[in-house]
Amino acid sequence: MTSLATLLMPGLSHFLLGRKKKALAFLLIVGSTFLSGIVLSGGVFTLNSPNWLYRLAGIGELGIGVPYILCLLAGVNRIVPETLTSVMFGYGSTFLISAGLMNMLLMMDAFDIAIGRKAEE
Repeated sequence: MTSLATLLMPGLSHFLLGRKKKALAFLLIVGSTFLSGIVLSGGVFTLNSPNWLYRLAGIGELGIGVPYILCLLAGVNRIVPETLTSVMFGYGSTFLISAGLMNMLLMMDAFDIAIGRKAEE
């Protein structure tokens, strides 16, 4: 269950496991990647889009957890396919998807540490 804490905030699982320096690094890296995607007008994709590629992007972004849900609730950069006008949309969307996928990797890493599969460094 410790690994699920990363869905609240990137790096939180590592912090709870006593890896404070890594937790801070992960928070800064994943957080800045996510914020860069928002600033660059990246699309926050939903899981119920009629376009299957947008649904896959939504699954990737969902990996960031609570920040993704907050963006959906606030309507930040929500995708309306007919009105895609930002030149930076592709770059920003790539940053958002990458942040979600990195956070998923952090969850798996925290799980491996928690169950003892990964040795202390």
